[in-house]
Amino acid sequence: MSIDNIKTSLEKLRSTLENNSAVDSELKGLLQSLDSDIQELLKSSGTAAATPASDLRSALVERAQSISARLAVNHPHLQPVLRQIADTLTDMGI
Repeated sequence: MSIDNIKTSLEKLRSTLENNSAVDSELKGLLQSLDSDIQELLKSSGTAAATPASDLRSALVERAQSISARLAVNHPHLQPVLRQIADTLTDMGI
């Protein structure tokens, strides 16, 4: 998987959130924050960042997995997208 795959998955997640009023505002906020942080990681992956990318990537993977577990219970249709994002970040080793 590549950066393009993460971007595609994030776009799919954004689109689903915009069209799904059943997702509560707290969960939407968590997902939007994760999306923003992943975008920042992707932007900085080619530059020397102050925070080591591996530490940030690990934190993002943990957050994505935690949110994914919440989605599995109440919004199972969103859970695979988030799981794919977490798996891609892990595999890429950004």
